[in-house]
Amino acid sequence: MSTKPITITVDEAAHAYAQQQVQAGRARSVSSFFNQAALHQMEEDRRADLAWQEAVERAHQDPAVTHRAQRRAAKARELLNG
Repeated sequence: MSTKPITITVDEAAHAYAQQQVQAGRARSVSSFFNQAALHQMEEDRRADLAWQEAVERAHQDPAVTHRAQRRAAKARELLNG
């Protein structure tokens, strides 16, 4: 894996926690800790996006669900547009 040095500003509590994780041997460095946290978030986002896409696909297969969604969208447009 290639790396790119960056500068970030983090909450003091997050920094202290990262340092504790390093001292406890659960992370190699503060940079490593934040890198792993970012990679974890990327994976969580990917899974959430996939779950959402699957739910939308299932909904599209059910005409009743599609019809309800269209009615709700029309009502929302009506409320937003006055």
